[in-house]
This record gives sequence, structure tokens and C-alpha cells, in this order.
Amino acid sequence: MCQFSFSRAVLAASLLGSVTAQAAESVPSKDVSNQGFSYFMGLGQMQSTYQEAVSILPVKSKAKSSSLILLSGALYMLDENYLLSLDSLSTFYPGSSNESWTATAPVFNGITLTSPLLQQNSFSLSISNTQLALHKRIAGDWFVFGGPTFASSSFKRYAFIAGPDRATNITNATVEESSSELLGNIGLALESGQVRDTETHYSLRASAGTPLWRRLQNTSAPNAMFTSTQGYDLALEGRYSWSIHSKVQLGTWGRVSHSYRGKEVQGRLEMPANTLDNLGVGVELLWKL
Repeated sequence: MCQFSFSRAVLAASLLGSVTAQAAESVPSKDVSNQGFSYFMGLGQMQSTYQEAVSILPVKSKAKSSSLILLSGALYMLDENYLLSLDSLSTFYPGSSNESWTATAPVFNGITLTSPLLQQNSFSLSISNTQLALHKRIAGDWFVFGGPTFASSSFKRYAFIAGPDRATNITNATVEESSSELLGNIGLALESGQVRDTETHYSLRASAGTPLWRRLQNTSAPNAMFTSTQGYDLALEGRYSWSIHSKVQLGTWGRVSHSYRGKEVQGRLEMPANTLDNLGVGVELLWKL
């Protein structure tokens, strides 16, 4: 999992604490026309850690990256007990980082290793997620929700460098892996719902999801299509904002997520089991005109 700094942990704790304190005093408004909002992320950053574990070879990899992100969406009140949310997240100008491949056995390709480092390469990650969810009120500001997520991702690997034992065959090409997914999600949410004519707004969502449909390709095996849906997603997301106008609020946003995808083997080809851990934080603008 990602190792987050102490300052980010304090930010997450204060965000959750503010949400919990406000929830105890909340009473749902009966004025449906004032409920809901739209929002846009003015500034955001996401830290990602991606790891693979190969089973047909004694190899594992790890890469960390940092990217700017754009976040936008809206919350609509259908009536007093049902909300509809639409949320979209995408990387903007993804950063480049290093990925390290290490051996999990003392011998690789017939070579007795003096160092577990097999090779390194540059690594770039781009992701895009759009989630649609229907929320049903269960008590006060507490809701259960569920709906689909449409997700896509792209990993680029390039500038390969061999490890000290030169136990791998190095390519000068750029290798790209891209995937598209449809996931089903369920979760629990705490939502104040109203931005217009209120001093503050808060939201907290915990969700779990699983792939229902998936297509993945890698340029190193262009004729292979991987379709395994083994895996899951977990996410915790919160926001808190303050009024700067009767119809506009400025606030903070944070999200922690963990994704796991199982391995898929096709003949001599393997799509390794992998995990992706993300931490996103940012500042956003919310409004209800």
C-alpha cells in the first residue's frame, strides 16, 4: 500500500473530523430546489504506487508517480430521499517516474544474481474515471448508494536500463499497456446535500467495486486481448467547503483508493496480478445557481 506522509495523514484526519462533527447537527432540508450542487477542481494532485507480481517468472515491479488531476461533477436531488451523483476524475499532464524490476529468487535466466535489481525504466500513468450513482437516504444525512463506473488507464514504459548482472533483454521501444473497464460499485455516504444559502457543506463516501467487463492490451503482445474481471476497488473520499457567496463555496477534497487485479495467463503470455494505490488531494469550487 502507499506510504503517506505525516502531513497528509493530518489533512485526512481533520477532514474526517470536520465531517463527523457536522453530521451530528444536520437536519435534511425540505426545500428540494435548493439541494444539490455542481463542482470543479481548481487544483489537485495524485500520488500513485503501482506494483506487479509475475507468477511464471520470479519477478516483481514497483513504480511511483505524481500527476496533476482534474475533478468535476454534480449532485442532483430527485426528491427528499433520493440523490443522483455524477463524478469524473482524470489525470492532467501525468508525471514521469522510475519503475524498478527485482528478482524474487537468487537465479534468473540461468544467471546467479549479485543484485536483485534486474532492470529499471521510466514510467508514466494516465487514468480516467466516470462514476454514476443513485443514493437512497437511510437516516438523516446517511445514504446507501450504488452504480456503474467507467474507467480507463494507460501505462507507458520506456528508457529501459539493465541491472548490474544484465540478466534481462533490454528493448529500446516504448511499451504501452491500456485497459478499459466497467465496474459495479456500492457504498455508504454521509452527505449534507446543500451548498446554496448555507455556511458549509460536507460529504464522505466509502465504496467497494468489482469489474463487470474489462479489456486490456499491451503493445508487446498486440494480438492478445486480456478480459479477466478478477479483482476489486476500495475507495474513501471526502470534501468540506465554506461559503464565499450565497450560491458558491470553496473547499478541500481528498481521496484514498486501492485497486487489485488478478493475473491472467494466455499460453506463454501473462498479465500479472497488480495493485494500484492512489492518494489525491485538492481545492475545489462548488456552486448552486
